[in-house]
Amino acid sequence: MKRFAWALVLLMIGWVWPLFAESNGELLLDAGFDDADLTGWRIAGDVCVAPAFCAGEPSGRYWVAMSTNDSDDAITMCGSSSLHGIQSILRSPNFPVSFKPSRIRIDFKIKFLTNENTTTDLGTDLLTVRLLTMAGPVVIAAFDDSGASPGSKNLTIRGDDKFHSSDCSANWKYETGLLQVSYYRSFHDSVLTRMAEGPMALEFSLSNQFDSNFDSAAVIDDVQVRLFH
Repeated sequence: MKRFAWALVLLMIGWVWPLFAESNGELLLDAGFDDADLTGWRIAGDVCVAPAFCAGEPSGRYWVAMSTNDSDDAITMCGSSSLHGIQSILRSPNFPVSFKPSRIRIDFKIKFLTNENTTTDLGTDLLTVRLLTMAGPVVIAAFDDSGASPGSKNLTIRGDDKFHSSDCSANWKYETGLLQVSYYRSFHDSVLTRMAEGPMALEFSLSNQFDSNFDSAAVIDDVQVRLFH
């Protein structure tokens, strides 16, 4: 009887272990920014590591702040100028790919702040998140003054994605809550083969679409990228 029980336990472990191993994947990028160091990251415009401020609190000590402000404006997030008063970019270090993945998972936290009119559906300020690969860029999610990307079977956005009066009201009129974004999907084999040639990088791009009169900002935290065999 004991022998049968042990055999049953081992069989159950055999079922569960592959699921457990697959759920973890291979962690290629794990950025909480708590070392306040963006070495290896490519940044352009008004981008910096910041502590807690009126936009809320990071998970740890710091998160990344970015805006489309210009140094001639009354405020900026970081004291720098966005590119031509239009765009700021945060791009991760390149991470190598040691195998052809079956699936990719990307997680991060983000809050969007804006002075644009949030009652329009024009979406004149835009934050785009892309995975840059040898097979081409893959759009993960987008946020603008109309709201966040709608969820799908590949994309989950948890949190208050509706705009309300900002706690940074002296600087920003509206903000969303801090959103937890998860992207998880597989690709066609031909695309995965190109991806496996590596490297990859994750990019956050915040831009004014039609004007630079009203600016927007974002804070980003807990960025992770995983690949699955």
